[in-house]
Amino acid sequence: MHIISRPYQPGDEVQINRLYLSITGRDRSAADFAWEWLDTWAGQGSMNLVFDLDRDEGDQLVAQYSLIPTPFSVWGRPVVAGKTENCMSHPDHRGSGLYFSHERECFEKEKEKYGLFFTTAGQVAGGTVGRLRVKLGYAAFDDWANYTLWLRTSALREDLAWILARSGFGKKLAPVLSAVLAAGLQTYSHLRRRRTGGYRIAVHGTADAPLEVIASLWERNREHYGISVDRSVSYLRWRVSNDPYVEHEYLTMYGDGRLLGYAITFVQGDTLNVVDILVDAASPELFRSLLCALIGRGRDLGLTRIKCLVLRRSGLLPRLLRSAGFVDTSALSPGALLRKPPPHQFFVYIPEELRGDPAIMDNASWYVTALVLEGLRRPTSAA
Repeated sequence: MHIISRPYQPGDEVQINRLYLSITGRDRSAADFAWEWLDTWAGQGSMNLVFDLDRDEGDQLVAQYSLIPTPFSVWGRPVVAGKTENCMSHPDHRGSGLYFSHERECFEKEKEKYGLFFTTAGQVAGGTVGRLRVKLGYAAFDDWANYTLWLRTSALREDLAWILARSGFGKKLAPVLSAVLAAGLQTYSHLRRRRTGGYRIAVHGTADAPLEVIASLWERNREHYGISVDRSVSYLRWRVSNDPYVEHEYLTMYGDGRLLGYAITFVQGDTLNVVDILVDAASPELFRSLLCALIGRGRDLGLTRIKCLVLRRSGLLPRLLRSAGFVDTSALSPGALLRKPPPHQFFVYIPEELRGDPAIMDNASWYVTALVLEGLRRPTSAA
């Protein structure tokens, strides 16, 4: 082997996309690569590459450690975080120790650039990703929870029947149990919902979304949301407006002539997915009103479900979703029904200068939505 390591150079995307395709099965175009890695809200991301020059030309990339810059707010203080993404090793070199030594060396250098680090899919490759990051000093911090509200009971019955069948219940028993559970869950959901009104709701495409106004709402409220994504115009434009994979829309809520809340959504199949949601002063009443508006939007579009991805142990949003009738569907998964704990998915590395406040490792202090993800929404292979 003739191994060299170096940062990304123009033209490397050909081999990067080739390795990415071989590992994930996703055929990413040069334009898609440029959006994700070269033209982010903060310019080029960090791509640290390893080549084996003894391999055939055009197939010499054997490892990549890479970080997407992600703006965070830590109780109002802006911090640029490095999100691990597309970190991958060629199958021919797995088990050799090459990748881990490469990441460890680059990680120490990247500490000069990023104020904290996080991984959103630590369960990938049977948990290998998470175990590797723990060796570097990351903490296995939290899991994802997918909160769902069903707009049609028939869809809830279908989802429950599928979950129960996967949990070992027979084909005849699963539909019966799903019907009983569906009736109970829908009753719970309706009882939890509170109808509120008096606010003006508007729907915007990405071309006419009031990003400046949304950013101003965030600036007024950043300290209310503890540790969260910094919702700047540049980040929202890159992450949402320029996303080549998904067409988003903004739902805004106004009162007394000013913006009081917003949500970012996209439709996938018959589901309205909530990418981000935020209201003035983190007001529970405003959250209930905005969630009620999202339910109305889902019905207007003829959809059957609304989903919102959050960190399970976060203090604010899961509680508000439950109060609006949403159910944590991961609690209904086969693993949960069989009392198996969920795998850790969200890992964080907090540098020494931020560890002085113990609350930074309190899950309740974090307000994290799918806004920290990009591309295909949920990374499933390379992370």
